[in-house]
Amino acid sequence: MLQVLLRNLCLGWASAALVAGCASDALTPPEAHIDTPGAFVAVEGYYEPGELTLVRILDRLQFEDARLLFMTVHDVRPETYEEARELAKDHDLPIRELIRIEPDTVVTQSPHRIVWFRTLTAKEQERVP
Repeated sequence: MLQVLLRNLCLGWASAALVAGCASDALTPPEAHIDTPGAFVAVEGYYEPGELTLVRILDRLQFEDARLLFMTVHDVRPETYEEARELAKDHDLPIRELIRIEPDTVVTQSPHRIVWFRTLTAKEQERVP
């Protein structure tokens, strides 16, 4: 009897974990910052004035008086921040530049907005030298 009860309890926990794991995109993401690995940032004027570019933060390197961002630049051209947010939810976004290393001022001194966050995959983490 105890063995059956424990098995059912374990099955219940496993089922709950699976349901929670499958709904990750539906959950409210943690608040990301400009240097949070996994953050998607729409930057205005990155390539062309007035044009939004969607980048994904892979990592950061802090120096005494400067910070470098390791980013993937996506090959999409959203017209609004809301469109950038919807594009960022796609797990198969086309990539313009696999890895780009820039001082954070390239982003922070331009109009920008963090539009989405998703934890990095192992493959994305491997892009950082």
